Amino acid sequence: MRISPTLAVVGSGQLGLSSRFDCHLYAVQAPEGVVLFDAGSGLKHDWVLGHLRHEFADLSRGAIVLTHAHPDHVCGLAALAEALGWPVYASAPSKRIVESGDEAAAGLVATRAMGGYPPELRLTPCRVDNVYEDGVTLNLCGLSITPIAVRGHSPDSFVFLCELDGLRTLFSADVVFYGGVLGLINVDGSDLAGYRADLPKLARLGIEALLPAHGLFTLRFGQRHIDTALAQLAKGFVPRMVGQGDIIL
Repeated sequence: MRISPTLAVVGSGQLGLSSRFDCHLYAVQAPEGVVLFDAGSGLKHDWVLGHLRHEFADLSRGAIVLTHAHPDHVCGLAALAEALGWPVYASAPSKRIVESGDEAAAGLVATRAMGGYPPELRLTPCRVDNVYEDGVTLNLCGLSITPIAVRGHSPDSFVFLCELDGLRTLFSADVVFYGGVLGLINVDGSDLAGYRADLPKLARLGIEALLPAHGLFTLRFGQRHIDTALAQLAKGFVPRMVGQGDIIL
């Protein structure tokens, strides 16, 4: 589903594009290939591949970037990486989880026990080719992307800043959502202290396009949504959190 000249959503449970256990999978037509953010649950990876082939004429070059190692973002990685042959980029903590196939560290064991994921959803180990670092800009297929570590949703959560179609764009993963909603959840590793420490990194970035991994996205005035959450934190309040009626997962 094309949402701007170079940007498409190629998987999403909420949008009905793939498994209902998938986050939004964004793909960008970069100057020298396609950059895919996250890999979904893997339960309908063939649908994701079909959307990629429909939206982009040439898939011979590309890269897969992981925002963090939760099941709806990484369990489809092994299948997609094998089918596409693209290098995988992840943070050092995500790399350890993905390469070992550590379902407990990924939150899959606990969430499955809560009834959040079906038994057939598994984390197959997959090689990570490159490790990115906080604030160190990457050149992926000719596109400059800056990873920014923002703990809170998970210890390994990153967002990604770039310029797309003339818009200052933030792929905000599960860190911050439309309406200033944050991604604090009731699992190990998710905590408000991370947000207090790291969310201020996103102040004054002048974001236009805000592209979270669930719920609504916007191509205009994205900074307003980030600033809403920052203003609440600055007043000593807890902003709205995912699952409190604003976003249906």
